[in-house]
Amino acid sequence: MRIVLERKLRRDPYFDSALGAWVLRRYADVLAALHDPRLSPVGTTSRETRSHTRAALSLSRIVDWQSQIEPLARSMMDALPSDRQVDMVSEFAQPWCVELACIVTGVDRKDRRQLTELARRVSAAAADPDDPELKSAASAANDELGRSVPGESIPMAGPAFVALSQTLPAFLARAWLALFRHPAQLSRLREDAGLMPGALEELLRYAGLARVIFRVTRAAVDLGGVRIAEGERVALMLNSANHDPDQFPEPNRLDLARQAAGHVAFGSGSHSCVGASLIRMPAMVATSVFVQKFGAAELREPVEWRGGAGFRTPVALFALPRPPSNRLPHAGSARS
Repeated sequence: MRIVLERKLRRDPYFDSALGAWVLRRYADVLAALHDPRLSPVGTTSRETRSHTRAALSLSRIVDWQSQIEPLARSMMDALPSDRQVDMVSEFAQPWCVELACIVTGVDRKDRRQLTELARRVSAAAADPDDPELKSAASAANDELGRSVPGESIPMAGPAFVALSQTLPAFLARAWLALFRHPAQLSRLREDAGLMPGALEELLRYAGLARVIFRVTRAAVDLGGVRIAEGERVALMLNSANHDPDQFPEPNRLDLARQAAGHVAFGSGSHSCVGASLIRMPAMVATSVFVQKFGAAELREPVEWRGGAGFRTPVALFALPRPPSNRLPHAGSARS
């Protein structure tokens, strides 16, 4: 037990035999690895596909999607009952994100239930990668999604459907839970909508979903004072880096005024998430309407969690809405 505790607290790079990888936890080490061309992603997505996906996620398209999903978010939020506790996950975040996924990928809405179930299997395996049964189910689901989700709208349409219908609501649940548990910050955001762009970056730093990403060295590289040979795996602990006190003072304190734009929740450099802009925009839209509707809400504790080593997220987020009398302000523009 003592060895395990020491390893958890260790910040220097070390080799984890169970992971078969060098583990980097410090912000400076993780950032250096993300910007080192000698590290490559562990996967099959080509640079050309990533380039085409970035081009497809142009500012004009992001703005167009925002014009469609923002009114939908408002109407769905307004339709929530005000006389009982509401599950913000199943009653708002999940159904709204599925609608968003259909709009962006061009999926026929009549197929959304089937495709959402496939996406759920993929997401469950990502959340708990140590479960072999989930991994097997996810592999078959991925194949079926690839055949079923049209690719005319954007490249990587299958992964985009998973990200929007599953990953996004999982992050929203974590972010909103953080706001509920920091009522002063929640009130601050409700009173000043101009804080939203910076507040989202702090929420990504504080409550970001991905714990770790893996890379492989194409050549020997020195990182964090250790020599990592060619062909070895490297585990970049994103959550640990985002809570490194050397980079973010008082890292376990949520501060929506913090300058957190340097976080690595979406990676960085050439290793950044290709769909980061597609997550930021709807996350701001949904959080903006959420903050207004639940600006003085009462949270039901304890919160039940699901997931594993990949990520964990609340199963449900029950709260009693306290709708304000003032009209909901518009979310920050996608140009922010």
